[in-house]
Amino acid sequence: MPRWSRRLLALATIGACGISPISRDIHGGDHAVLGTGPSYGPATVSAVPNLAAMSTLLWVPGLDDGWNPQGLAVVEGSLLISAYQSDRFGANRGPCRVFRVDPGNGRETGHFDVPPPCGHAGGLAYDGGGKLYITDTHTLFEVDLKNAFTDPVPAFRIFPLGPELRGALAASGRGEIWIGNYEEDRPGKIFKFDRGVLDRLPNRAVLSEGSASVAAIIPSYVQGAAVAASGKLWVSRSEIGWGVLEELDLASGRVGRRYPVPGGIEGISFDGGGQIWAASEAGARHNRLVSPFFPVIFRLNIDRLALPY
Repeated sequence: MPRWSRRLLALATIGACGISPISRDIHGGDHAVLGTGPSYGPATVSAVPNLAAMSTLLWVPGLDDGWNPQGLAVVEGSLLISAYQSDRFGANRGPCRVFRVDPGNGRETGHFDVPPPCGHAGGLAYDGGGKLYITDTHTLFEVDLKNAFTDPVPAFRIFPLGPELRGALAASGRGEIWIGNYEEDRPGKIFKFDRGVLDRLPNRAVLSEGSASVAAIIPSYVQGAAVAASGKLWVSRSEIGWGVLEELDLASGRVGRRYPVPGGIEGISFDGGGQIWAASEAGARHNRLVSPFFPVIFRLNIDRLALPY
């Protein structure tokens, strides 16, 4: 079934189930949505699984202008969000941008544009050494984070991805980044690339599977990934109508823990406190007619996650 058909089916299913809404101006502690909300859409955001485990809720930046969140990285006390611009249902490519957001109040503190051929900024990764990586379906972009938000036109190194790689998602690591493939009807793959390999790669050179130090199988429908301090890989899996967060053992491929989370969940990243930040595109402008309505960046307290499958 085409992806847009599944989304329409999810809309019908969720409407029939009567998912309850929560107020946009939620008062009462942990459930206040901070930042600038969109002018379109309903007067409420939807109730979602494991809302009680969310200690912070922030509006995705740029919603009125059609920006759709994809990748997420927690870097130097800020949240970085990669996005592409589209306000038309079914149009899943457009100009790419990286936003910087204050996690304390949800305010945008800067942004920069990613040059063509970027059209779907599906993943975002930080190598811990000052370099930020943005993955498009067929291209990897590298930028020096020190100058990215200050230079009028940041300088990028650009690497086409080999035929076996697709930059649907990315994860940060210490001296490494991870790039993963998205698959719908079969398992995908994720690859680890060490910083030294990327540093030695000439600009415009093809990045291939053979340069990876680790290759692992991941489930279908993976939209984001993050590596915990324990070495376990966490992945977010979703369509607009459903979302799941899973802890994987890379060696065995087994799922350790699994929790329901908001539909449309995309990129995820651990912060210094060991908690997970995530973003959902459910309710972004080109999906505004599809339930749930939850275009939010949120922090999940792992110890408070409930309702495991």
